[in-house]
Amino acid sequence: MTSVAPPYPPFSLPSGHFLSLPPSYAGPSTSPSTSSAQSGGLAPNTASLASADFEVDVRTGFLPGSKNVERLPQPWEIWEEALDAARGTAVGDGLRLGGGRPKEVLWRAGIEVMAVVDTEALQTSMGLMRRAHLVLSFLLHFYAHTSPSDAPRPLAIPASIAIPILQIAPKLGLPPILTYSDTVLYNFLPSRPDASVSIVNPPERALVTFTNTRSEEQFYVISAQCEIAGAEALRIMRQSLDELFVGDDLALRRLAVYLRKLAKQIDRVGDITLSMIQHIDPEEFYHLIRPWFKGGDDGPGSLGWAFMGVPDEGVAAVAAAENTADRAEGVKRGKLFSGPSAGQSSLIHAIDIFLTVDHSPSADEVQNEASFLQRMLEYMPLAHRSFLGHLADHPTPLRPVITHYAKTHPKLAAAYDLALDALKRFREKHMRIVSVFIVQQARRQPSDRIRVLLGTAEEGEEVEVEVVQAVSVEEMRGTGGSPLFKFLKRCRDNTTRAMIAAPKGPVYELK
Repeated sequence: MTSVAPPYPPFSLPSGHFLSLPPSYAGPSTSPSTSSAQSGGLAPNTASLASADFEVDVRTGFLPGSKNVERLPQPWEIWEEALDAARGTAVGDGLRLGGGRPKEVLWRAGIEVMAVVDTEALQTSMGLMRRAHLVLSFLLHFYAHTSPSDAPRPLAIPASIAIPILQIAPKLGLPPILTYSDTVLYNFLPSRPDASVSIVNPPERALVTFTNTRSEEQFYVISAQCEIAGAEALRIMRQSLDELFVGDDLALRRLAVYLRKLAKQIDRVGDITLSMIQHIDPEEFYHLIRPWFKGGDDGPGSLGWAFMGVPDEGVAAVAAAENTADRAEGVKRGKLFSGPSAGQSSLIHAIDIFLTVDHSPSADEVQNEASFLQRMLEYMPLAHRSFLGHLADHPTPLRPVITHYAKTHPKLAAAYDLALDALKRFREKHMRIVSVFIVQQARRQPSDRIRVLLGTAEEGEEVEVEVVQAVSVEEMRGTGGSPLFKFLKRCRDNTTRAMIAAPKGPVYELK
């Protein structure tokens, strides 16, 4: 049996860990093996069952099963106070992109002389470490994006931020920068904060924003609501893998039922994503919110960020997250870490792996663009990254089983295509979001209200409207550093390519 190898690197577990035992179906076979008779006394296949080992909660999916920490105690309260000062208390009251005012100058000076706080005591609590990474990464981005345009590059990040974030980040398996985990997974409270988050008590409030706008809060909250809806998709995937384990005729019929259910759940996640159009102001997102997300690798030619007080070996543990493809020879550059991106959500990666969607580069594709999804794995918590690696190593990938039984079980093949078609629709909904919130906004000037908030105009001032230069979608980059159009189109096309039958229906294109 041959199968498409997903582009995810192998992960190792301690030798004594029960998941390190050989899988049941490691032996060669002429057809997809789903028979328990072939286990030979080896460890049972636990890829779908050991979610607790990977911090994947049966009720919340990749969201934490316990309440997020709202504020750090002493002696780390100084970080919280610095964050409070940066954010302000209302829209327009916080620090301003590009800095330059006495407010930004004073705040930055405070960060530069702030003492380096020891983090050893933090490392006894996962909740405290998550909150520390969130607070420090928001401070990092506030500092980076309030720097004057003529500031030396690579941008020097003060030791008061650089040292503690590089002590905490490797413990979580995250890079020292703002990630999807910080803005979404660890940044919400549910409708009833005194109860655990669930599908009936969904995420409702964001703990931290850059702008104090409802648009930014909703951007994070809706993303978290996608994750809670995704928990059901993970449950269906687990049930499906259990049926692959059994592998008889009845199990294959059940598998078809689960795949149809999965299609509906993927559509639900896509619909929640699309609701951003109703709840988020596109102009606020593009001009006020999105610029804060940019990392040190803001496209080719970026000089990156230099973490002061940290030797090179101090960054080695998280070096895999760097965008080394944009590092030119002979040019002094800092660290090229990417900002938060939807590509850092483990949920869609998991669905891709389960449905055996192949994102490995073809011969005519640029390696840097094709490896973006693999690099985004480094921006996920270590436990989630390990979950994806273990799922990718499942001894019985789904697609080869589907293709093997496609003629004898046509309803199974149709159900598989139905799930892939739902994933294609999800990706096209994502493309619509990109069109509304990025492409269309890049082609028009900001309104007077936005100009005032940006500090490029005074209240009531008449501003001469500038001619907007034509913007090509091919040249636009996401906050994760990828070419937006090529990346989204490539993921959509790879999804349809996995279908057993030819895809049907219209294809959405970014314009």
